[in-house]
Amino acid sequence: MKPEIIPSGAALGAEVRGVNLAEPLVDDTREAIIDAYHQHQAIFFRGQTLTDQQLVNFSAIFGKVIADHRPRDYYPELDTDMPDLVDVVSNVSIDGKPIGALGSGEAIWHSDTVPLPNGALILHALEIPTASASDTRIANTQAAYAAMPKEMRSRLEGRALIHGRQDYSLVKQDGASEIDPSQSPGPWFPLVRTHIATGKKGLFLGRRGDCYIVDMAIDESNALLEDIWKHVTQPAFVWSHAWSVGDVLVWDNRCTVHSRGAISEGRRRLHRTTTAGEWPR
Repeated sequence: MKPEIIPSGAALGAEVRGVNLAEPLVDDTREAIIDAYHQHQAIFFRGQTLTDQQLVNFSAIFGKVIADHRPRDYYPELDTDMPDLVDVVSNVSIDGKPIGALGSGEAIWHSDTVPLPNGALILHALEIPTASASDTRIANTQAAYAAMPKEMRSRLEGRALIHGRQDYSLVKQDGASEIDPSQSPGPWFPLVRTHIATGKKGLFLGRRGDCYIVDMAIDESNALLEDIWKHVTQPAFVWSHAWSVGDVLVWDNRCTVHSRGAISEGRRRLHRTTTAGEWPR
């Protein structure tokens, strides 16, 4: 039987039912999952019990699994069998040291760039706090681009965007020093990119507040980018995934941006994989 696909009813997002990701996937199931991923930009599976190697095996259906930003102070003794391709996203600390990335701070709107943009992002929930602030918010930048006023869209075509500093933090911090985004080392990408699999156009935005539209005055670039972000993050283009332990969430980094609120209490621990993307065109 093919898996059942339940759309969220929002601009993106769908639940995939009837699949045990711990088992090898037959061709029809794998194709149905990929089709749902391209159609809905974000898909999720409930109640999955996976080893890290099984998570890597599943992630490989979306492309080449790559090592990303494994924290330098990660405790390898916590799981000596964890593949190098798996990262930890967590607010848990042991002996005062974090076991994973991001902690409890607010993760502002962004797409992932290392510096070649990631393809798929995959998270497996192992511990989840009860507060909804731990939800992952995802915005559909293709739908936002299609609905953008013509005057704004005409200002974006053919433009290049510098995706801020390569050493920026995704966690929002009060009182952060201002930088001149036009002096960033890059990387540079087209502001409007065409998806390699679907042919649809969408915005490719980097990190909110830390990018620059090439050949614009800084004030003009900042103002236009803030207008774009306000447009993209309207409720009409956003879906929030409410986490439960055992969830596996997959989203397409090439046509979305994502964020998360600050976590006031409770333990949050997810294991993360990512696949290689391609140079945007």
